[in-house]
Amino acid sequence: MHLRNKYLESLGIPDFLYSKIELNKSPEQPIKLLIIEVGVQDSFCSKGDSQNLLTKMLESIGFSINNAQLVSLEKNLIDEYIKNNPSEVVMVMGSSYESNKSALFLMHHPRDILKNPTLKRESWEILKKVKQCLK
Repeated sequence: MHLRNKYLESLGIPDFLYSKIELNKSPEQPIKLLIIEVGVQDSFCSKGDSQNLLTKMLESIGFSINNAQLVSLEKNLIDEYIKNNPSEVVMVMGSSYESNKSALFLMHHPRDILKNPTLKRESWEILKKVKQCLK
């Protein structure tokens, strides 16, 4: 299985397309950017308009979607997942969420931005803060 993952990675296929979410397993390398979505409607974990917009949003701050870990979780699993998968920066999209983690950002989900373009300005301001934390 590990060899298969290396092969897919070498082809440039993002790991979120073929990896399974394991709540209790810490990654071998620290995660730079963890992006969590709440709700699976128009998920950015699968190809489509939401993923395309998220890709553009990350590229606008000089970050590749391939270097982020994307997960779709129920709200009640977020704390446990963050605890078991430490990362420099966490973005939670599509839900309100409270945490004492300093580098955690709440942001509109790409599906919401696509429906309401007036959310772009606020999202851009958050992305600029994310960029500062990723330096």
